Amino acid sequence: MRALTLMLIATVAAGGCDRQADVPAAPVATLQPAPAALPRLTRAQYENTVHDVLGADLTLPATLEPDVSFEHLLTVGSAVAKVSPRGVELYEEAARSLAAQIAGKPERLAKLLPCAPQGPADTKCLQEFVAAVGGKLWRRPLAAAERDAVVATATKAGAALGTFAQSAEYALVQLLQSSAFVYRIEHGEKDPAHPATRRLTAPELASRLAYFLWAGPPDTELLAAAANETLQDPKVRAIQIDRLLADPKARRSLRNFAGEWLQLHEVVKLNKDPKVYKHFSGDLGGSAREETLRLVEHLVFDTDSDFRQLLTTRTAFVDRRLAAIYEVPALQEIGHAPIELPDDAARRGLLGQVAFLGLAAHPVSSSPTLRGAFVRRFLLCDFVPDPPADLNTAIPEPSPTAKTLRQRLTAHMNVPGCSSCHKALDPIGFAFEHYDGIGRYRKLDNGEPIDTSGDLDGVAFADSSGFASVLANSSKFRRCVTKKLYAYAVARPTIVSEAGQIDSLAAGFAKSGMRVKGLLRQIALSEGFGRLAAEGK
Repeated sequence: MRALTLMLIATVAAGGCDRQADVPAAPVATLQPAPAALPRLTRAQYENTVHDVLGADLTLPATLEPDVSFEHLLTVGSAVAKVSPRGVELYEEAARSLAAQIAGKPERLAKLLPCAPQGPADTKCLQEFVAAVGGKLWRRPLAAAERDAVVATATKAGAALGTFAQSAEYALVQLLQSSAFVYRIEHGEKDPAHPATRRLTAPELASRLAYFLWAGPPDTELLAAAANETLQDPKVRAIQIDRLLADPKARRSLRNFAGEWLQLHEVVKLNKDPKVYKHFSGDLGGSAREETLRLVEHLVFDTDSDFRQLLTTRTAFVDRRLAAIYEVPALQEIGHAPIELPDDAARRGLLGQVAFLGLAAHPVSSSPTLRGAFVRRFLLCDFVPDPPADLNTAIPEPSPTAKTLRQRLTAHMNVPGCSSCHKALDPIGFAFEHYDGIGRYRKLDNGEPIDTSGDLDGVAFADSSGFASVLANSSKFRRCVTKKLYAYAVARPTIVSEAGQIDSLAAGFAKSGMRVKGLLRQIALSEGFGRLAAEGK
């Protein structure tokens, strides 16, 4: 079985809101679709697929092939990362564990069976089982030859071991190891509307829609729309998109996107020196991650708000630990609760949260450079190179003429090799110097008053609150959000020829008042979402 798994995976890897009008986004004349990619299920997508199809009570594998970030998104990285030999073994171990959990509990297996088995080697019932469950796991109908190959092996196992449950177990092991499950395979088909390119097949389109809007597999209704080919009709697709967005699983995908985009998988690993930061503890990162996710979910689904409020809102979702850092009351003993921050406080939005202020800082100090780099990379989509390996990045120690970190970094800007990057990053990061390395407010740095003034590409601000307003009104922020969501949707790196598509979507985002639900809909209806380059290009 392991050899079969290696062959399958290696072979494929080598190849490779309120309802709006049900119309697709405006065509982009300059769009040249990207070639087909081969995204692997991320850890989150794998877990969601297993739970949605096989049962929410299954114990998931502790380890799988690690996710890799590309363009700062794990979902995009899944299209460029290869599976290691150890990763193949982990997928096999996971398949065996999951299959055994199902076969070992009759009530679990009964929920998946579309028939009543008549003996340990009931081939007909096993065929129905493989077709039904396999079609959901693989996100498409199995060809007769595929189904029969799985059934043949599983039937022999059942006959030898004496129970139909063991036949089903062996069938599941094969289905869960297959490249058709591990990868989101997209070959496409001829596109009648665009003969020079290809379009996703209906099952491929259903799969892409589901993993974009649900971070999980298509359900029975979406698979049925794919099976009868109606999903290629933009009006039908729009109806399905609205249905997917209205489902609670849409919140799951939004949280997954926000976690990838804002590097919240790194926030949970937050590590600070407790001797320097008395308010730090090992659970702070997880608490900070949940605060950010709740704010994003609140703005997009609870209130359908202008997404610029991510940066400017006074609403925060705090637990007792965060309340102590922000010096506000905790409204409940356990868990996060919404609270309005004082109007006269500089702290507001994402850039006032521990998730940003703590992550973009050193274990023992704040860092204007890291905070400026975070804004450039993740909120403006600017390219920020890593410093050369042989470059001395140490900043001067405090001195009588340079006591504050700002003063020391200003001197460091004049060092050859350091100037260009620091001049692009530090004037942004200075806005947050009132916050220490875990986000607690302070008035002084090394006994000196803190200067938080600066500019973003020539637009001046006085403090972090002013910076939040400048950034929120930047067209680059709007386009960056659009680009990140688009890349997440298509699950591959974006290419230069898609710039017009992204610009068109960003313009629609602005016209909608920067409502993310509307942007999700428009991306899913866009030309670039469902088209591929011609084979060989």
